[in-house]
Amino acid sequence: MNKHLLTLYTRTPLHVGSGTSVEVVDLPIMRERITNFPVIPSTSLKGVLRQECRDKLGEETAVRLFGNDTAERDKEKLHAGCVIVTDARLLAFPVRSLAGCFAWLTCPLALQRYQRDTGETLSDIRVPTDSARAGADVKVTHTNQVVLEEYALSAANGDVTGIANELKHLCSDKLWQDTLVKRLVLLSDELFQHFVTTATEVTTRIKINATTRTVDEHALFNQENVPSESLCYTLLLTTPERARNGNGWKLGEVDRKLMELVPNDTLLQIGGDETTGHGFCTVNLIERRTP
Repeated sequence: MNKHLLTLYTRTPLHVGSGTSVEVVDLPIMRERITNFPVIPSTSLKGVLRQECRDKLGEETAVRLFGNDTAERDKEKLHAGCVIVTDARLLAFPVRSLAGCFAWLTCPLALQRYQRDTGETLSDIRVPTDSARAGADVKVTHTNQVVLEEYALSAANGDVTGIANELKHLCSDKLWQDTLVKRLVLLSDELFQHFVTTATEVTTRIKINATTRTVDEHALFNQENVPSESLCYTLLLTTPERARNGNGWKLGEVDRKLMELVPNDTLLQIGGDETTGHGFCTVNLIERRTP
């Protein structure tokens, strides 16, 4: 089994919904149960990758890589895929900043999970509670504070240059490449949890009656989105093809096909509202890693 790291950088707001809700937001996004961090389910990602494979490499390759989802009850047509897709976790989350317009937030927990998933070792990721380690552009220099949304946090000692340089390769977007060192903010786990819970994008939408050209009754609703400029990552695990005739692809061929499917800077649409421009992400497949 080989392990690949796939990063997803949201170019437009993204909505992978969890269904309707009786809370303030009618259509909330999917979140992890234990952390409340936004998450993109593996089922959504696998469906997107399968369709991309159908369009780019053909139906036969899609079946061999991701399995046959049309076999229904015909056992002779069942075929297990050889690419395992995990949920996409949030690594960097953008919020408004008094200085520098916006900042990318991350926290020790998100970075620890990233290290565990990828096997990489990052610089010192400690940060005092109720303060922030921040890049130069998002610090209010005359007060030595970092002001995010309505919260003013004291700027902790230590910069984020080392961490930013170690994360820069995850996305080739020019904005990320040029400004991550200046805009990255490391917060405590609790503060990060607060911002990813309360600072998502919520839009109000309506449905217009085609005859009266007025709002349909009960057609006003709120929808939550992960904001653009967010960075998530997922793991793609590859195995040799499980072919009935014993002539399936070896591990190297599976990896080659996966690299062919998702070259760097591939633009994929994930989640709902494709026709209104939501869910467009730049994805990058990082070099192969052994679990």
